[in-house]
Amino acid sequence: MGEGEPAPAATPPAIKIFISGNSGSKEISTSQQKITMIMKSLGIAMDVVDIAAPGTEEQRDFMRAGAKKKEGQRFALPPQLFNGEKYCGDYDDFDVANEDDELEEFLGIPRKTPKAVPGKPEDDTKPEAENAEKVAAAEVAPVEAAPTEGSPTEAPIVDAAPAEEAPTEAAS
Repeated sequence: MGEGEPAPAATPPAIKIFISGNSGSKEISTSQQKITMIMKSLGIAMDVVDIAAPGTEEQRDFMRAGAKKKEGQRFALPPQLFNGEKYCGDYDDFDVANEDDELEEFLGIPRKTPKAVPGKPEDDTKPEAENAEKVAAAEVAPVEAAPTEGSPTEAPIVDAAPAEEAPTEAAS
């Protein structure tokens, strides 16, 4: 890096996702796939660690020591998420945070997009002065003339001829 060159932008640390590549549980496999799919779609950097792979015993022990285990489990099971050394949660926690639009906060990373406020359409972000001009223009606009007789809004009601009755099945 030369003197006049700016320092490269610091990339946020990757979220570490502990998975099991040979899990016999369909629920665990599905949860792992959903997490990685959502993270990829949001462009969140991730480091996937397969704790079932040879040579990852240290990583597995780290995950088990830092993660919460569910009732009735001997160990915490994958998938588990960490931001550096900080434990974020398991799939259930991830899913709730994603549904509540709080995934970035859950993962401890900065938001890429502003949080949506329920009940407030995004179009209401225009300045009030612009809206005031529209209101003033609407107040000055000419009032439409009252509809004249025979206009489409006052078309006479015509009684329709009774529909023919559908034939009924004859008894055999």
